[in-house]
Amino acid sequence: MTSDLREQLAEYDRAVALSKETYRGMTSDERTVRAVAGKQLAEHAPSNRTDPTCTGCDGAPWPCIIAEGAAKYVDPRYN
Repeated sequence: MTSDLREQLAEYDRAVALSKETYRGMTSDERTVRAVAGKQLAEHAPSNRTDPTCTGCDGAPWPCIIAEGAAKYVDPRYN
């Protein structure tokens, strides 16, 4: 496993965890964005951890553009 892939998988895991988190004072808009992004992350998950393909894009390389975008939507560092 390359360090780049290891980093991508760690970012994916972080995004999935963030998509399930809520906090006091969270707006309904942020809750909705996280829910939608979480659904996209689940639909475009890596097929495995050694040589992943996208499970939502019929075997296309992972991470696909949808998984990358969803990971950014859910992450407060990018918003």
